[in-house]
Amino acid sequence: KDSHKRTVGTNMTSLVISRLSLTVLAVAATTALTSIFGSGGSSIAVNDKSTLRQSLEVNPIYPSTSDGTTTIKPTLYTSEALADQITSLPGLNYNHGFNQFSGYFKVSEHYNRNIFYWYVESQNDPENDPVVFWTNGGPGCSGLLGLAAEHGPYILSHDGTLTPNPYSWNKAANMLYVEQPAGVGFSFFDDTDEESFYTSGDDMAAKDNWKLIKEFVKRFPERKANDFFISSESYGGHYMPQLAKHILRHNTDNTINFRGFIVGNPYVDPYSNYVTQMTAYYGHGLIAKPLFDAWYESCAFIEQYDPKICHGLERSMYQEMGPGINPYALDYPICTKEIYDDSHKTPATTTPSSQVMALLQHSQFGLGSSHESSNTDRFLAGPPFLPSQDKYNPCAEVHTLNYLNRQDVRDALHVQVDKEWTVCTRDINYSRQDSNTPQVDLYIDLLQYAKDNANTTLNMMIFSGDDDSICSTAGTQAWIYDLGVDHLPGSLWKAWTLNDQTAGYVTKFDLGEGVKSSFTFVTVHGAGHEVPSYRPAEALELFKRYLSNEW
Repeated sequence: KDSHKRTVGTNMTSLVISRLSLTVLAVAATTALTSIFGSGGSSIAVNDKSTLRQSLEVNPIYPSTSDGTTTIKPTLYTSEALADQITSLPGLNYNHGFNQFSGYFKVSEHYNRNIFYWYVESQNDPENDPVVFWTNGGPGCSGLLGLAAEHGPYILSHDGTLTPNPYSWNKAANMLYVEQPAGVGFSFFDDTDEESFYTSGDDMAAKDNWKLIKEFVKRFPERKANDFFISSESYGGHYMPQLAKHILRHNTDNTINFRGFIVGNPYVDPYSNYVTQMTAYYGHGLIAKPLFDAWYESCAFIEQYDPKICHGLERSMYQEMGPGINPYALDYPICTKEIYDDSHKTPATTTPSSQVMALLQHSQFGLGSSHESSNTDRFLAGPPFLPSQDKYNPCAEVHTLNYLNRQDVRDALHVQVDKEWTVCTRDINYSRQDSNTPQVDLYIDLLQYAKDNANTTLNMMIFSGDDDSICSTAGTQAWIYDLGVDHLPGSLWKAWTLNDQTAGYVTKFDLGEGVKSSFTFVTVHGAGHEVPSYRPAEALELFKRYLSNEW
């Protein structure tokens, strides 16, 4: 690969990074997709809504309003889907008005890999609204975190009561929440071969997720014709382009009506993430100039990065910042464990930063474990100026942990394993080489695919909460502007608003005249790493505009 340098723009300096050196450190770079995609292309639209299996039957279940669910109109479902239907949920005491299902999809006989899903139909128009696949990052974090603590239909309280989430994403789409890879959350595998050990990585995750999607369409064939999108955050910066590549390669029989992917605060380029994390601390006034200058001189350029020196400087940075700073949402205040009644029962892996902790532990740069000690003794609260319904729930992950480990909840969800549910797991061996391989070239190839297949719709959107330092907006811009595409005339960094307030900024990129696909970058002002947790109203608006291609 030709060596070249790029400039990471910040408001205080320019940081030059060599991708060649990074590729050497990461061992392997993502290969080009030209041979995979081929040349030319055609629309992948599927218009036949009559494809139903013979096993379809009218849904006979009319949940009574006394147990918190609502009467719903009869719909055709397969017998397999009916077996997975959630007929009631502990703590649900109101009429929610939509169907939901949970259970397992076997994705491989090898190690008996089974992935758990929770599918909630749209509150709006399930027959016509798109299906959106969601998984969280890590690698190794549960997609149920997205459902229970970010953009699912319920707000979960400390006592297990479920109340409506006014900003649930199933107000606009049929949401398919997935716990992957196998071994995450309620998903499982059998590791009984003494001569080998179950390992996962980006390629296996893509294959398993594609298998799950195909099985989903078999179990819910009434959704085959709906538009289908995939979505994630954090390590989803790997998951989403890898899965998109796999779908484009293997969706030759129009198994799904694939329309694109959306990913928030993505982990794509390890070194630009690392560099802009440290500059974000300095830019927010959290560390003194002498210490930042010492780090910058020794560590800001990959050619001179020395872990022994840089780790020491990073420790000094964290000590100087103190224990009260949340690196995943720098301007959000903190509260102590004592605020939560059962805080003494909370393990370190279930702090509000556990998804990012899993990401940092797989990164080759920086002190991933250095954050752990400072985060185990605190939960994060929202800024006091936010409206009450928009405030960040400081203990959402803990409420999720407690709720999903209740036996009555597990029974209602058809859980087949006895293990403790955790937000993120260490029970899987995920390829560190994959974690440390930049994905920039893969995004470049996906953009090229969109240009070469002008009649195919592949809408790609990156969104970024600008209060996150771990996968910062500056770091995201660094790799985006290294993709080789220019912004559309008049569409560079335009403010977008919600309720007459600036919600962030949007940039649309030029893929060529007549190309149906799109590539868009949207920021969300004041949001941390998990955007829907910090700015739920803005996140829902962003999501709706993406699905309707209104950016």
